[in-house]
Amino acid sequence: MASPESIHQLLTVAARLLDSAASEIRDAKLEPVRENIGQIGEILARIFEIEQQIYLLRPELKPAYLNSPSPYPDSNRLLTRFMFEACQFEDAGEFGRAIEKYEEYLLLEESTHHREIAEAEIRRLSERNDD
Repeated sequence: MASPESIHQLLTVAARLLDSAASEIRDAKLEPVRENIGQIGEILARIFEIEQQIYLLRPELKPAYLNSPSPYPDSNRLLTRFMFEACQFEDAGEFGRAIEKYEEYLLLEESTHHREIAEAEIRRLSERNDD
């Protein structure tokens, strides 16, 4: 029988599958990559909106990580700023400059988690730069 719990489970699975599909689109370079991933992002945003409605009805279903603020707000802001700038270079096909932007970020960041994200982006861009 349909319930907030069953809908939550289905939406959670759907979101994970869509996230995996976006990763595969990126890895397979399914053109237009940015637009395809953007469309999946829009669908994910709608799923998250529905999940918010479920959490209003059943707060206990809300994941704990959504109840507390990030312990690294400054790192989040800094990474977002540098990622945005790197994405602009990437969109222009300037992969080397995008890599440089992440390398500049690494000189400023202490958070291991955030550094790992930037390092993963450097690896991904390096592969694209070699193509």
